[in-house]
Amino acid sequence: MKPLARKTTFKKLSQADLASFAQNVYTRMSTKPEYQPFAELVALLGTQLETYKTSLAYAVNRGIDQVAQKEQAKVDLFSILDRIADQLNVNHTGLETWVLNAGMDVVKDRSVTPIDLDPPQNLRAASRGVRGEAILTFSLIDPNRVVNNGMEYSSDNGETWHNGTYSTGTTMKVKGLPSRQSVLFRVCSFGTFQRKSAWSEPVEMFLS
Repeated sequence: MKPLARKTTFKKLSQADLASFAQNVYTRMSTKPEYQPFAELVALLGTQLETYKTSLAYAVNRGIDQVAQKEQAKVDLFSILDRIADQLNVNHTGLETWVLNAGMDVVKDRSVTPIDLDPPQNLRAASRGVRGEAILTFSLIDPNRVVNNGMEYSSDNGETWHNGTYSTGTTMKVKGLPSRQSVLFRVCSFGTFQRKSAWSEPVEMFLS
């Protein structure tokens, strides 16, 4: 099973926040019966936490020896928290509450960007009365993944398709179309790494 307890959380904390974090873990795990099997390790955390807090107070004067002792106490505290996280991961049942109730943060799965592009949606075709011209509009489900959009048209009810205009936006002005007849339009999207979506549902329009 994948690990649940996230170690990076406490390793990025400030000195004071680290003490508070460790105190919360100690308090929770020492008072909840489900963590009783880790009592020895939790007791060690309590001891090391007190050492760390004491070293923080002494290091305020910035003496070389005191600062060195504080840094060593911090390393030792990290080590104990690491061991506790490891034990939580080894013994977990897959429930996030197993980690959260111990005062630790959980590892979240990174969202995976889908490989396939969604086809354009809600394609519409309109005319402004210009001969052989159409204005196409459509929407994109995830425009951040789209680099370009392409259009094709058919004047024989979809038997053959002809390449048309390309646009980075969701509005296309298409010129040079056959006039005084019905034409089908469809659009698709292009992304990085030669990705191409399926074609949209075609729409029909009678051209001026």
